[in-house]
Amino acid sequence: MAWMRGISSFRDAVTRNSRERASTPIGKRRWPRRIAIVGFVLIALFYVGGGWYFSGQIRSGGLEPREPERNFNVTVERIDGDLIVLSGDDESIDDPGQYALYWEGGFGLVGEVISITPTGVERKYVGTTGSPPPLAPQEVDLDAWYYPRDPADAGLAFDDVTYSSPVGDMRAWYVPASDVPANTWAIHVHGWRADRRETIRTLPVFHAAGIDSLAVEYRNDPGAPPDPTGLYRFGRTEWEDIEGAVRYALDHGAAQIVLVGFSTGATGEMAFLERSDIAGSVVGVVFDSPNIDFGRAVKTEARDTALIPGLPFTVPDSLTATAMLIADLRYDVGWRDIDYVDNDRLTVPALVFHGDADRTVPLSVSEDFASAHPDQVELVITPGADHVRSWNVDRDRYERILSQFLGAL
Repeated sequence: MAWMRGISSFRDAVTRNSRERASTPIGKRRWPRRIAIVGFVLIALFYVGGGWYFSGQIRSGGLEPREPERNFNVTVERIDGDLIVLSGDDESIDDPGQYALYWEGGFGLVGEVISITPTGVERKYVGTTGSPPPLAPQEVDLDAWYYPRDPADAGLAFDDVTYSSPVGDMRAWYVPASDVPANTWAIHVHGWRADRRETIRTLPVFHAAGIDSLAVEYRNDPGAPPDPTGLYRFGRTEWEDIEGAVRYALDHGAAQIVLVGFSTGATGEMAFLERSDIAGSVVGVVFDSPNIDFGRAVKTEARDTALIPGLPFTVPDSLTATAMLIADLRYDVGWRDIDYVDNDRLTVPALVFHGDADRTVPLSVSEDFASAHPDQVELVITPGADHVRSWNVDRDRYERILSQFLGAL
């Protein structure tokens, strides 16, 4: 019968397979399994070992405090009146806009790019403070913060003050708009591995708007009390320092507050809005290149980082994800906690500047932030501007939009 013939065929096939396995050397039968095991082990080592290594890179490259450094990697080739020729490997050497040159004993200002030649980048040369321009060739620092020391360089009177935070006293520059304390104060918070000098560029606009300013330092800054962990927490603890600065303002005549954050300075302010019981005093927010999703910044940098130096392979997204997971376990990063893009506590008008050539924080962060808060956020995109350089690239436009925003408040 058909079903009996089927059983007989199945039995014969099993018998043949058993005979073939018996006649095949055991070593040959084990090779596919060994290859699979070796492959699995290599993949595991790649992700565990590579993830561990790159999690350490996340710590050293993003979490560990580091003082701002002068990078003398630009060479002055020659100076001819109001023309200067620069060369070097600084990525910003041919960026559009206004910058400063720093050398020991002196400080000069450079303007727009005129031309790029085989000998270097020709830019406008505006003037010098301190010692004369260096005799070319001379290595200098190309400085996007523009002003060399303190608010006096921008023509503003200021006082050195201190305010209290849970980890100790913090220093700040108090820049009054007039002889009488203003009703509105702005709290200016610099970015990651920067210092208060980063905030000077916009202080004159707040001064002209009749707003008193407090440009603050916070934990892990050079000379400031450290965070108990010794690491940057991207707002998870720094918000308490922001709260201390806001309390200082409220105790000295302020009735309402404008928060101003540059890059990672915005994270502490977003966390303040989320957690502080005095966040209701805030009437407006101004951000410049806000690093309010540090995880996205890490992923962006990884895609531009060579997996092995000298080879054209960048770190794959899967390895970056593993490294971020391990970093969270090792250092308690709290990736979800420091993603403020969808923070629902933003209920006041916000002005956000971001360059479309930002090499540090992708423009998509601010675009998503604006999409998540369409009724609050005004996003101003600056063509050609790198990280926190919208002011440098188009100063007139930046100050006009900022002034209008403050006037509306």
